[in-house]
Amino acid sequence: MRIRRLTPAACVAVVATAVWVGGFNLASAAGEEGRASSNPLSGNKEAEGAGQTTYRANCALCHGMRADGRGRGLPNSADLRKFKRGYTKFVQAVKEGYKRMPAWGGMGALTDQQVAEIGAYLETLSRRNANWVDPEDRSEAEPSGGIVLAVLRMPEFKAPERGIILATTTTEPKEYQVHLGHLLTSWSDTPGEVGLVTILEQEATIAREHAGYAVLDLEDLANIQLHTRHVRHAVDPTAERSGQGPGLGYGVTKAAAGIIQHMEYARDASDASASAKLHAEHVLTAARNIQFWAGKTLDKAGQVIGGASPVASAFYAEEIVERIDWILLGRDANGDGTITWEDGEGGLAQIKEHLSYID
Repeated sequence: MRIRRLTPAACVAVVATAVWVGGFNLASAAGEEGRASSNPLSGNKEAEGAGQTTYRANCALCHGMRADGRGRGLPNSADLRKFKRGYTKFVQAVKEGYKRMPAWGGMGALTDQQVAEIGAYLETLSRRNANWVDPEDRSEAEPSGGIVLAVLRMPEFKAPERGIILATTTTEPKEYQVHLGHLLTSWSDTPGEVGLVTILEQEATIAREHAGYAVLDLEDLANIQLHTRHVRHAVDPTAERSGQGPGLGYGVTKAAAGIIQHMEYARDASDASASAKLHAEHVLTAARNIQFWAGKTLDKAGQVIGGASPVASAFYAEEIVERIDWILLGRDANGDGTITWEDGEGGLAQIKEHLSYID
């Protein structure tokens, strides 16, 4: 179904036609400016302004400040001005992720309200053939050639058939599986006793959010310094002398060290499987990359907070954003269009990927 930009007057005629052909009510989907949309916040000026702020902090690195797909992240990010899959598909992609794009709905990274606000903002940038109206039949196949939201996503861990802990068996887990469980399921000293991989992802996501806030206005030194402190708190709370910040109190640095320790325990266990021994090296390399990037982040944060000039602080703030993205998604260090587990490339996404290969 082709959706045109509607004037308020045209909406009346369209509504009558829509009801006649199948009952899809475009009137409830049209914003104040007549844009056809299934987003309840479409056309809401306050929502558009809030969405712009959230978008620039979380999405602009890859999709670009103008949502044209020309950000500084991985290449081939979608031009969101041309998004045409409907509002529900947009929400699904943001909350669940798409390919290697992180699932921004996880861990409280973005609320439903914020996702709707981002959508409302993106509608203001829409090109002629963009479509934010949900299809009448949501079960029908997606149209060919539709533009997807992004090219970045961290692979989700899928438990192998012979899982670390099986609720249906009374067999005691093997030694190497116990240590894998500390990575993936639970570890005693983390907040909520979550796994080490989970706490690393949570802290890195918080750091990325505040790094994004720091670069919203590169001429506002006080804002850069404030949110750089917040980044430092999430990366290593012991490095933040104030002891205050949005982090969970564990830190990326400590989580990465824990992953290395327990992955080595699993690899060296007498009952370790061949796949555990093989992929342990991949996980360990990526975890050491994270340690290195976290250290560089703390170095730059120290310079910003320690009194670097406004120009230097703005430059360092952008570098911090880049390094935290490497921590979460890995880095295409050799420019070949792919990210592997290797030295200088692998990050959290690659850790999760290679853990999923272990049986």
